[in-house]
Amino acid sequence: MKSFLLEIGTEHMPARFIPSALAQLQKLLEDRLKAERLAFASAKTYGTPRRLAILVKGLAEKSEAFEKVALGPGEKAWKDAQGNLTPAAQGFARAQGVAPESLKLVDSPKGRVLEARRAIPGEATTAVLARVLPELLGQLQFPKGLEWEPTKFRFGRPLRNLVALFGKRVVNFQVAGVKAGSKSFGLGLPAKAVPISDPDKYVSILRDKCVLVDPVERKEALSKALDQCVKKTGASIDKDEALLEETVFLTEHPVPVLGRFKDEYLTLPKELLSIVQKKQLKFFPVVNRDGSLYAGFVGVRDGVSEGQALIQEGYQRVLTARFSDAHFFHGRDLETKLEAKLERLGKVSFGKGLGSMHDKMERVVALTKALVEHVSPIMDLQHLGIEDQERAERIAKLAYADLATDVVREFPELQGSAGGHYAEKDGEDARVSVGVSEFYAPAGAKAPVPGRLDACFASLAGKLDTLAALFLANEKPSGSEDPFALRRQGTGVVRIVLEKQIPLDLEWAAAEATARFAAQRGANPADRGEVSRLWDEAYLKKTASELSAFLWQRVETLFGESGYAADEIRSVQAGGLRDLPRTALRVAAVHALRSDPDFEAVASAFKRAANILKQAKFDGGTAQPASELFAADAERALWEVLRVAESDAGDKAKALKFEAALRELVELKPAVDKFFEDVMVMDENPQVRQNRLALLSRLVHACKAVADISHIQAGAPKPVPA
Repeated sequence: MKSFLLEIGTEHMPARFIPSALAQLQKLLEDRLKAERLAFASAKTYGTPRRLAILVKGLAEKSEAFEKVALGPGEKAWKDAQGNLTPAAQGFARAQGVAPESLKLVDSPKGRVLEARRAIPGEATTAVLARVLPELLGQLQFPKGLEWEPTKFRFGRPLRNLVALFGKRVVNFQVAGVKAGSKSFGLGLPAKAVPISDPDKYVSILRDKCVLVDPVERKEALSKALDQCVKKTGASIDKDEALLEETVFLTEHPVPVLGRFKDEYLTLPKELLSIVQKKQLKFFPVVNRDGSLYAGFVGVRDGVSEGQALIQEGYQRVLTARFSDAHFFHGRDLETKLEAKLERLGKVSFGKGLGSMHDKMERVVALTKALVEHVSPIMDLQHLGIEDQERAERIAKLAYADLATDVVREFPELQGSAGGHYAEKDGEDARVSVGVSEFYAPAGAKAPVPGRLDACFASLAGKLDTLAALFLANEKPSGSEDPFALRRQGTGVVRIVLEKQIPLDLEWAAAEATARFAAQRGANPADRGEVSRLWDEAYLKKTASELSAFLWQRVETLFGESGYAADEIRSVQAGGLRDLPRTALRVAAVHALRSDPDFEAVASAFKRAANILKQAKFDGGTAQPASELFAADAERALWEVLRVAESDAGDKAKALKFEAALRELVELKPAVDKFFEDVMVMDENPQVRQNRLALLSRLVHACKAVADISHIQAGAPKPVPA
């Protein structure tokens, strides 16, 4: 057993390429080693902007020998009447590389066939690696690839060096004109060659040359250095995890450099200063103990600690230029109020054929009002924190105004937070300015939703309008393609409704948003030619249905992440979007009751009842069966207990006690079992048959008031497909 090292040296690679490339490299090599029957103990990847590497420990010196078994033609093709092998048998033997006389007859699913067995000896590991590594490098995928040499080999960045060592032996192969050897390279350009004497010493050898090739080690070193860098200031580093991770893959030897900027820039919004530092310059902001920004920053250079003063001066000069621009834009924005900027939205396009952002603003304001009015009769808005409808509409009106500001045009990441800042400067109600800043929330899968209900209704309206418009324009997500981030928008809608317990009918909301978009665009004669399909009633109905289905997919994903099985979620799908908070309680009840030993048996009985009704094409709804037509004790007994359970379960369901309601129905199991044992539902007498179908219909409807448990599958629950 020896160690094997592969290092792929490249020109400087974007940080976002590296984690994925390392994960691919490990999986591809491990899978290939297993396929080639090469035993190994472990594999670990290393990476910097200029190299991707993997170290395999305990790798066998040759692949395992095995016996290859192949099945060939049938018995009739073996020998002729004289007992000689047929041409077909001889051809099969040649193809398998065995002597014809070694062929045997064996039994198979296709009958008696010829079998060839050949011993395959183990292959030297160096030979296997030399054969598979060029192919493996070609399988690595990058967001963008380059071709730079005559063979048209494609990679994330041009290859400049290859190290391939099995023990102390070089594995000889070549890719894109680069031959594998035993020399790596150090920091800087031109980089000096660094001989690797032993794969197991790879990390330590490069560490001695100031290259921290292990991302974990590099991150720990960077984190400690950042803290040490600002220790004397009494402030602390804003260790944004995404920026920390990115910086790790931007450097091979990270060295923090503390810089300063003028105090006058601290009058700018904190979010603006942070965005300039983090997103544009990859600097770490420094914060005081009270959470305010310190007039300093930390940039991270890649290299040894030499010439720090010059580096610091350069960083400060660049940051001052950016802050100076931001200060100018911010001052110019403050010359007019946020509301005054709304007219400029008429010149900002929402999308091709979809009108302007001013059009969108008007729709979102109207839809916000409609959502509040739709929900008001159901929930006590005053009690839950929304004081008046006007505040939600005000948030919706101002939410897009910052698109017309110079700051957002220069720094698009500030959309939303800039609007909230300017609304506060304009003297708007604090709840309005906060609502404007939270309008686009949640920003990610785990990010918080808007805090107040007024902001939630405005945010819901904005997201629903975007979804409706782009679905109407046939810009729906497809497979992994989602250029407009509509899945994130849909997840945001579902999360807001669930987390804020808003009893909003999302099927109605999807149809309402679709109709309002079409109505507004249809009022403009100039739009009719380009998007005429939007005015077709059937198309609108179809689109609203597709949007509802899309929102349910987001519900399935969130419920699945909460631990609910796919069949449990399907059991509450019918009408599930009409009141998501209620639906969440229903699926929780199904999940909780699944452990009951009688539950799956009852679910199976309900499925049987539903199938009988479907086959009989019976649509009697909840019509009451006639007791005088009962001919068997089992059906009388079922009707008696069903009436009681139906009433009790209904009362509990109204009180949102769905687990207790389901338990009432599970307790019907003995009566249901007896019914199916003793009663022939499809009786020859049509009156008796219809009466028994009516009884089963009442049984099924009683259950569906909570969940359609006929969807529950026997056995271990299956997770929601990713």
